[in-house]
Amino acid sequence: MKTDLFTFGEVLSVFISTDTESVMSANNYQRVTAGAEANVAVAVSRLGLKAQYFSRFGTDQLGSVMIKDIESEGVDVSLVKRVASFSAAMVRNPGRTEPVEISYLRKGSAASTIEPTDILDSYISSTNWLHTTGITCAISKTGAGTVKFALEKARDLGVKSSFDLNIRRKLWSESEAKLVLQPLATNIELLIGGEDEYQAVFGFTDAKKVLAEANSRGCKLAVMTKADQVLRYSLDGEYGQITPPKIVSVDPVGSGDAFTGGTIAGLLSGMNPEQALTQGSICGASVASMFGDWTGIPKGKAGVVDTEIAAKIRSGS
Repeated sequence: MKTDLFTFGEVLSVFISTDTESVMSANNYQRVTAGAEANVAVAVSRLGLKAQYFSRFGTDQLGSVMIKDIESEGVDVSLVKRVASFSAAMVRNPGRTEPVEISYLRKGSAASTIEPTDILDSYISSTNWLHTTGITCAISKTGAGTVKFALEKARDLGVKSSFDLNIRRKLWSESEAKLVLQPLATNIELLIGGEDEYQAVFGFTDAKKVLAEANSRGCKLAVMTKADQVLRYSLDGEYGQITPPKIVSVDPVGSGDAFTGGTIAGLLSGMNPEQALTQGSICGASVASMFGDWTGIPKGKAGVVDTEIAAKIRSGS
């Protein structure tokens, strides 16, 4: 069966304190499933396209419930593997009145053992789009090798791909990230990163220059995000900007992934890049306006956000 999107990476069970802003004094927690690539898959699925997700999960209960959560969103999880390790987890405060504080249990997790042999040629040849991120590269050397293998295979098979730099400084240093990520940021359809991530990987932040540099490396559409501020992009050397919807930010965690999913879905639906990026910004704003990675992901059909939902988000209501 042909899928619209194939992606892989790490997913975590996120435990969020519900009775206090500090995990040090919390007694009650809410558990949700999240992870950059899984978030993108859910966004694409909610917009009416076929998304397929791969990861390695532990044989523990957390692994079982996370697979169930992703599958409940209409994402195909038939390819996932269960291995004799633990499933990753995160503990955080809600961040409503205090800065978000995050602790991870992920080193040596099941997902960190992902390796190139996990990604069969058929997984990529049977999809219209491959999405990967720098997080998978950061969690292990085999993870980085798997991203490299998948992107190269997509190029060989003529499948469009995207790469989100997504640098997590708790996982590695900027110098380590640059060494791995810069060679991957080449000859892909869509490159996404924040201003600070472009600086870490390419060495400078001037938007026009760094995005043009990405174009010169074969990244057809290079996008620079900066929270809720103006989104900058370059399409084959042509620079542009998009102003995202103005909303009251409740929880920005996961909004970048929703942006990516909305953009990919838009491109797959036949939108031009500016239209797709505008749709992505609507999806990102919607997620940031609510609590939770998946809560605010809008629904749609054939890769397009429902018009009434889009209008509501644009109006900030």
